Amino acid sequence: METFAAIDEIVSGGQIVLAADDGSVLATVREAIKSGRTETFYLPRAQADAIKVWYWSPTRIREAGMEPVSPGEKARIESELGVKCTGSAYSNKLSCECGGTYGAFEFLQQGIREHGKDMVEAIFAMKDASVIRVNPNNSAICVQCNQRMLGSHYYDYRNYGCCAETLAS
Repeated sequence: METFAAIDEIVSGGQIVLAADDGSVLATVREAIKSGRTETFYLPRAQADAIKVWYWSPTRIREAGMEPVSPGEKARIESELGVKCTGSAYSNKLSCECGGTYGAFEFLQQGIREHGKDMVEAIFAMKDASVIRVNPNNSAICVQCNQRMLGSHYYDYRNYGCCAETLAS
């Protein structure tokens, strides 16, 4: 009964809850990516992992410039932002015209600034669920000059990641 109460609460807030088999979920995410629509999926970890394996092919990883987040950057995330960054994490780095860079640290820093530390920590604390953002419309903001950066920042953490039409084939 608690499950239905949680569903009722979500729906009363104007959101939908969709239950489907793995193949249907993957097809829905693929269609969203190809259409260019911005959507957020909250999925069981196994479904999110299947999407990430399909989407983040070696070719896409190379095209996006994705690299594992270094132990040093993870340590900086934990010490300066106070966010525990466990498990695998991948990110590309953007360079700003002013000389600033934007990677995993700056992404999480911006997330804290825009959504609050509690929200960022809540996503990292999820045990069974993962968040997949499809065609996200947020812009990387340079921490040095506070300007919107050119290019797209891509990220893939244990239970949070993105997929974008710009890299889909």
